[in-house]
Amino acid sequence: MENLLMKYLEARLRNETEKREPGPVITISRECGCPAKKLAGILIEKLQAVDPETASHHYHWRWIGRELLEEAARDLKVDPTAINHIFNYQERSMIDDILAATRKDGNYKPDHTIKKAIGKVIREMGELGHVVIVGRAGVVLNRDIQKSLHIRLMAPLDWRVGQVMKIQQLTKEKALEMITTKDANRKRFLEYYLGQKLQPEIFDIVYNCAYTAEEQIASSIVFEAAQRKLI
Repeated sequence: MENLLMKYLEARLRNETEKREPGPVITISRECGCPAKKLAGILIEKLQAVDPETASHHYHWRWIGRELLEEAARDLKVDPTAINHIFNYQERSMIDDILAATRKDGNYKPDHTIKKAIGKVIREMGELGHVVIVGRAGVVLNRDIQKSLHIRLMAPLDWRVGQVMKIQQLTKEKALEMITTKDANRKRFLEYYLGQKLQPEIFDIVYNCAYTAEEQIASSIVFEAAQRKLI
């Protein structure tokens, strides 16, 4: 993670002096229970295979998720734990916010300030390019970049419940509760940046994970990326 963030900081400094087109960037949004991280790993391998020149380039293909937490915390000059609730798509209650504000260690930041910092980092990552961004409203923050592709992973609820039960070792009731909560929190987080209700047309391609394997999805994304001249 440290190596990735160091490369990001170096690239950001270079980008301030270089004139280059933003992107390419691919974002992956998902319903809870869909294998976004596994897909991202497979996708990066395929992208690097068809676009090998970027492997030794400053802007090589990589995927990022929670690493954004470290950089947003760095920008805010706070400990990552102080903003972790936002990365878990949660919001502080009024009481929690009051208690947090009384901290004297300099780690308190209002939620809107944290979200602004997160949005800034995600946008900068997209502009630097050759990146797959998993979650964190990446689609909203990078939708206007011409060299971009935005993916949505969905599946029937029963299938997703089964996946969560297996991976998290939960009962059916607990898995359903987890899915309901996470989907609602992710939707609210995305709509915060969107400024309106989420509409499916914001995504370029939607995949049903119950019927399409990760390898197939990744190959399809690479094909579409090539068609759009992202690679």
